[in-house]
Amino acid sequence: MPIVPTWFAAIGRYLGLALGLFLVSHAAPAQVGNVLVLYSNNRLLPANVEVDRGLRQTGARAPTSQVEIFDEFLDRPAFSGPEFERIFAAYLRDKYAMRPPSAIVVFGFPALDFLLRHRAELFTRVPVVHFAVDEASLRSAKPLPADVVGVPVAYDFVGTIRLALRLHPRATRVVIVTGTGAGDRAWEARLRPELTAAAMRATVEYVAGLAHDDVLRRVRELGAADVVFTPGYFRDGSGRLFVPRETVAQIAATSGAPVYGPFATLGTGVVGGRIPDYVEIGRQAGSAINAVLGGTPPAMLQLPDSPLRVQLDWNQVRRWGIDAALIPPDALIQFKQPTLWETYRIQVLWIALVIALQAALIAALVVERRSRARTASALQESERRMSLAARAAGLSVWAWDVARDQFWTSARFRQRKELPDRQPVHFGQVLDIVHPADRDGFNLAVQRAASSGGELDVEYRVIQPDGGVRWFAARGSGTAEGSDRRLTGVTLDITARKAAELQAATDRSALTHLTRVSTLGQLSASIAHQLNQPLAAILGNAEVAAKMVGQLHPDLAEVQAICEDIVKEDNRAAAVIRRLTALYKRGDVKLAPLDLNELVSETLELVRSEMLTRHVVVVAQLAESLSPVDGDRVQLQQMLLNLVLNAADAMSDIETEQRRLVVRTEIEGPNVRLDVVDNGSGIPPESLKDVFDAFWTTKAGGTGVGLTICQSIVAAHRGRLTVQNNPGAGACFSATWPLRHDE
Repeated sequence: MPIVPTWFAAIGRYLGLALGLFLVSHAAPAQVGNVLVLYSNNRLLPANVEVDRGLRQTGARAPTSQVEIFDEFLDRPAFSGPEFERIFAAYLRDKYAMRPPSAIVVFGFPALDFLLRHRAELFTRVPVVHFAVDEASLRSAKPLPADVVGVPVAYDFVGTIRLALRLHPRATRVVIVTGTGAGDRAWEARLRPELTAAAMRATVEYVAGLAHDDVLRRVRELGAADVVFTPGYFRDGSGRLFVPRETVAQIAATSGAPVYGPFATLGTGVVGGRIPDYVEIGRQAGSAINAVLGGTPPAMLQLPDSPLRVQLDWNQVRRWGIDAALIPPDALIQFKQPTLWETYRIQVLWIALVIALQAALIAALVVERRSRARTASALQESERRMSLAARAAGLSVWAWDVARDQFWTSARFRQRKELPDRQPVHFGQVLDIVHPADRDGFNLAVQRAASSGGELDVEYRVIQPDGGVRWFAARGSGTAEGSDRRLTGVTLDITARKAAELQAATDRSALTHLTRVSTLGQLSASIAHQLNQPLAAILGNAEVAAKMVGQLHPDLAEVQAICEDIVKEDNRAAAVIRRLTALYKRGDVKLAPLDLNELVSETLELVRSEMLTRHVVVVAQLAESLSPVDGDRVQLQQMLLNLVLNAADAMSDIETEQRRLVVRTEIEGPNVRLDVVDNGSGIPPESLKDVFDAFWTTKAGGTGVGLTICQSIVAAHRGRLTVQNNPGAGACFSATWPLRHDE
């Protein structure tokens, strides 16, 4: 019996969340009930992200509070046989006797086949929607009842092999790699007659039934005249079980020839293939579920065929030197970095327009300046003197005839500069009284203004006869017409202003230091709190590695994986310490553009196993087209982890079926808001004002610093963290900070 590819099975984790959204958005509250999702394989197989995205897009606006989702797993191929099916059917019948499902979703042909054979004893007349069942399996099965509908998935093996030969014109051999599992043999049995009928130009060689290491050695020996086609395999010739996606990745990494596949394995080293558009399949599946639970009879549904499309990994296209002209024009290219023009076409056009306008404006200003200079040169000197006289109060006025090196100065200027009274004053005398550290800069500014006829704006120090130092500011302008060069201006004593600026700088420095010390004071108690998880992971891995090394024949690959985990967790702990140290030294959080939705997804993936252990259903409601935000990735992830784990702790005393956690992002005016909502026991109203105080906690053995850390992190991002109780049950923590605005 054919088995659906194992990498399909883990989609169920995301399907359960998205399905609740579909149901409530298209059905009245009285029609919504329990939904059972039955999977062919186990929950730990890799998820099909594209199908999940399609499901979420279809039901993103549907509330989920009135829908109960229950997941069950056949765990194929690890468990099978009549006795297992009898026990599993009895388990489902007894478990859901008091809460029968209103609709059933089956994932993969083994799950569909099991349900059809046991439907009469389990859930008679309950509508069934199936996903990820290939067309060949549906054709070989009995006709489905009218209330059992679904979106079949198509795999084009021959089309993928033809694509490989098209992209590699010099290839003369196609190597087909399969395994020994039931599903693996089904793929091979399907391939052989199809390839025989297709009459390929290249010879076909089958590599089947070998041990995994032998498979890797075989593909390593391939060369430029070969291409590899593989769907991956569940079981190798030695009986070892695998996840097909993992075997594909290892084959692609080892192979001396390009590897192609019929499934969505891009990013593992596979060049590509004719692959179903899983995003569109997810949308179609979600629409079908919504329609069925909204009252549409299953037999009335119009279900389109699953779309197929050529998809290629651009990195692998470049790696194998594939001619871009051979790529089909409608192919979907993944991982290709867009060019500057493709990414910033509008910005480039605007910049070019601005530069053109600036050039025109500068030209117009130059023409106008020359015109005004010609008409006003005769009056320029007299107007300047009158302007200086009007501002003479409190100023020292001077004029320098550059050609004759003679100064005309006011009495105040002579007194301030300690120059001789009623005697010729030369520029050298003025330069001698300037502080030695400022002398060169002062001389350069004066000479430049005098020679070019430009503006003079310089600040400098003067040494007094008693050894003291005073600050002065000189402002003026020069004229350069032939040999008649003059420089006129005023001088102002700015000693008091400079002293005030120095004092202000000292005060700002002290304030900055106090702010850094205050921030570190809030975070210093959290070092042990933040390092607890990575250190615990390091300890656990080290203990397991020590036990394995003591065995007679230790699994070195597993030991290596454990060591890599230890290094990863050690780096994670080191990153926390570096962030705290950097915060102390700089006083600022290191902000960089980041995708908040991606950060939320990564963080929820980190706590996925913990949430499963605690029986907490996690729902991510992420805003579409969310702009990047400026933030520190490590600190924001730590903040979200603290809030999620606190929320899980708050639900530890309620029934497992009611434990539901929502992580939501949305745009709120110029800000982005991140909400963490639980339905636990909530916070006593009289304690809401104390939640963020250091060492405040309601948990036995808690340190009381987690929420203080969260508040400090959000404050460092120019935002604020608030909390309020939900109207029904539980609490909602909301972090709000500004969106990123490109300058």
